[in-house]
Amino acid sequence: MTLLMLILSAHFLADFYFQPNLWAIKKYQHQKYLWYHIGVYFFVLEICLILCIPFSEAIKAGLFIVSSHFIIDAVKIYIYNRYRNSALIDLAAFCVDQILHIISICVALCLFNLPFYFNGKFEIMCIQFQSEKIMNYLLLIVLLFNPASVFIKKLTAYISSENNSELSNSPPAGSLIGKLERLIIAILVIYNEIGAIGFVLAAKSFARYKQFEDQNFTEKFLVGTLSSTAIAMVLTFLLT
Repeated sequence: MTLLMLILSAHFLADFYFQPNLWAIKKYQHQKYLWYHIGVYFFVLEICLILCIPFSEAIKAGLFIVSSHFIIDAVKIYIYNRYRNSALIDLAAFCVDQILHIISICVALCLFNLPFYFNGKFEIMCIQFQSEKIMNYLLLIVLLFNPASVFIKKLTAYISSENNSELSNSPPAGSLIGKLERLIIAILVIYNEIGAIGFVLAAKSFARYKQFEDQNFTEKFLVGTLSSTAIAMVLTFLLT
């Protein structure tokens, strides 16, 4: 399980943090940006694998995961370009894309028997440092920021398109507030202070009080806030 958490952390780091916005946008029109992304993804993944399992197994598993990643991304790009005006298709494609990436990683773990090599090489060095708990917290932090932000942005874009609204693009400050909100909620859940979450949501609502007169904004705000809160709580319960 520790190795799975570690590889998933590497996946989300490479897919969301080490992929510049320019590449994420341009890869839908120019294939070279997809190759740039795949190259960085392979580099990040291999660093993770080589540190934990024998080199030969790391290369084989890395090539399998990266090849799967390329195929899945290529299909997603095709679907996006064909249905580029559909926010629902964009949201669904994003969710299915990430699910398939996770499945391909799990298949690689089983196909190449990676836990066997990992248990023999990594746990001897790190078991005394509670490596599984550290990996869970690492994955939690990685997921709470950019991946959750992208999902919520696509979800609110879908809600906005349903209401013929132009509020689908959140300002950078709004995205940062959402990230801090999820981090605070995760900390409160870890320390079993669930009741304090209400104060966090109340403070956020108070800051946007005057904008609640706009029904479209209110609906988008509620969807974004509730989904952000749910993501933070569910991920924290699952990973801690």
